Amino acid sequence: MNAATEFDVGPLTWVKSEIDLALERALQAVDLYETSVPTGAVDVTQLKFCRTHLHQVQGALTIVGLDGVTQVVEALEGLLEAAETPTDDTAVRTALIRKGLVVIGQYLSGLVNGQINQPLRLYPLYHEIQVERAVTPIS
Repeated sequence: MNAATEFDVGPLTWVKSEIDLALERALQAVDLYETSVPTGAVDVTQLKFCRTHLHQVQGALTIVGLDGVTQVVEALEGLLEAAETPTDDTAVRTALIRKGLVVIGQYLSGLVNGQINQPLRLYPLYHEIQVERAVTPIS
């Protein structure tokens, strides 16, 4: 047996609905943030809400032992923190945040539906997040 086949999906199924809810709320916060950007009244409070919901996801993933996914979530949290300071690439950052939330949700749904836990499938997203954060990504 290897680490990919040793993952017990049971604990994930117990917390999956809460994770989905937290990811949904995080996406809603990103939506609210994006609607405030064009008006010039940028509401970074929404990004903080998003980060709070994402932190709940990170905690649940740590408990169920999905370390690889947890690293991606932690990187996304770092990007959210950086996004609280608006820059010229705010639209790029929020698009990447949205993409990250969706991809993480899809990955977890795949696990519940029988896919093998291979966190390296998340590496392209992780790499993209680290580049946007100006952190030297691992190779």
